[in-house]
Amino acid sequence: MPDTTVSVAPIDDEWIEVLSTAAAAGRRIEIRVRDDTDIDVAFHVPEKRGSPFEQVITGPSEDAAAVQASVVEFVSDLVAERTVLAMDRRFFKGGRRFIQLSGLRPAGLKYVSWVVSWQGTHDRDPDASAA
Repeated sequence: MPDTTVSVAPIDDEWIEVLSTAAAAGRRIEIRVRDDTDIDVAFHVPEKRGSPFEQVITGPSEDAAAVQASVVEFVSDLVAERTVLAMDRRFFKGGRRFIQLSGLRPAGLKYVSWVVSWQGTHDRDPDASAA
């Protein structure tokens, strides 16, 4: 079983970096706190064009604890590989999407260009294997 130890390195009061020896090469997560209810989570995947891939989590100022709990849940799901990043190639519905692994059904994979996960367990790139 791989080492799933995660280190959280505060860079300053507004920027936290999440690293792990279990993460696929060069992958990392950065959390930037703009204010208590406006938090940017960036998933760095060096081998994919467009990296880092960002998810902004916001909420009303009186609900800072709920916003912060949402960030913790989102990052935990990424690190535990319950959430993956997928590139949907459809024109109107397409683009990069953070989706629950359980939502990645075989029928929907025909629209997916690639999938990446924190440790690389669920990585798939059909376009690269066709080349």
